[in-house]
Amino acid sequence: MKTATIPLRIIDLINRGMDHFKEKGIGNARREMEWFLCEILKCTRIDLYMRFEEILLGNDLQKLRNMMKRRINGEPFQHIIGKGTFYGRDFKVNQHVLTPRPESEILIGRLKNNGKVTSLLEIGTGSGCIAITAALENLADKIYATDISSQAIEVAQQNMTLFSMSTIQLARHDFLTQQFNSKFDVVISNPPYIGLNEMDTLQKEVREFDPSVALTDENDGLTFYRRFADQYGELVNPNGYLLLEIGGNPQKDAVETIFQNAELKTESFKDLQGDYRVVEVRS
Repeated sequence: MKTATIPLRIIDLINRGMDHFKEKGIGNARREMEWFLCEILKCTRIDLYMRFEEILLGNDLQKLRNMMKRRINGEPFQHIIGKGTFYGRDFKVNQHVLTPRPESEILIGRLKNNGKVTSLLEIGTGSGCIAITAALENLADKIYATDISSQAIEVAQQNMTLFSMSTIQLARHDFLTQQFNSKFDVVISNPPYIGLNEMDTLQKEVREFDPSVALTDENDGLTFYRRFADQYGELVNPNGYLLLEIGGNPQKDAVETIFQNAELKTESFKDLQGDYRVVEVRS
């Protein structure tokens, strides 16, 4: 005789999924289960709490099982639900762009601290979350964003549409080989800073699912900083500055040395975890 399937309430699914994720070494297990269910049910987290006694059936239950299987295989939950949060807003993401990190929000904090500017350029925009956030927070009159990846440009364009953002000028550009015809008050970037020999040490969800072009320079992780130092005078207006994310404490001294050797001044800032995350460069 075939055993009948016991109907499971949403709260039961959250608890069982949370335990299963924890067994597989997935952190933030409960929150991820809630994100999956919110995506399936097209509701907010507050709404989900109001629906804890509901039974999940049929296609919705199968969707949840598929999501959990993908997550256990190491795929980032942001890719599974197709969005990632940055500065309190949800941006579309996929395998062609770097998943937004909370640590990168310090870039927006520094922009706010320094005050609104006339022109801002982001190099390596990916999903566009930094440039779009800068526009939404009214941090520059004119914003430009570039990326070497045409697939990333497509995602950034989708996010511009999502936020009804038509003022950002978006273009495909290879920063390491091409020049800019203009100078900017601020140039901001989260460049590929992971050395090729460090790639194997990354978490599986980063190493196998984030685009390698956004992670590594295929060298020692410092190629882009050398290029920024070399191009500073061609990129930055007088009294302007560079604002660059770096690879934490181990990379701080090497990055600062590159700019100081180019007779530029640097100041580094820590993220909420106490790691040096951003370097600000001025003439």
